[in-house]
Amino acid sequence: MSVTGLDFIWLEVDSIKRSIEFYRDELGLEVDESDSEGAPPIATVRAGKLKIILAEEFKPMITRGRGIHLFLRVTDVDEYYRELRSRGLRIAPPSDEGWGGRFITVKDPDGYRLFFFTWTSSKQWPTFANQD
Repeated sequence: MSVTGLDFIWLEVDSIKRSIEFYRDELGLEVDESDSEGAPPIATVRAGKLKIILAEEFKPMITRGRGIHLFLRVTDVDEYYRELRSRGLRIAPPSDEGWGGRFITVKDPDGYRLFFFTWTSSKQWPTFANQD
């Protein structure tokens, strides 16, 4: 037996409707399926090959968005920034960092931080991150 990779990310959210609108309408991700009447209400959005499962959980005492940051590669971060701005999303312009990437940061409605980035140099940290 061996671990073969990451199949999906599961995020607990406060509102499935609000989360679908954010990931679909503001970030431009594809909604594969959704069931707002399920127990729990659930949806799957896709970022390339990566599936992000959104599951509505009503737990008002839980602080969401802590301890996880999602790094999603895009073909051109500057172009994606302009696309997000055209949809009305208020975000800071792309920035270059010493780890070899240019990125923008967005928080979803539940406080999860999403980094959309493009590699800008041959120095790609972590070294395994560029493997498909």
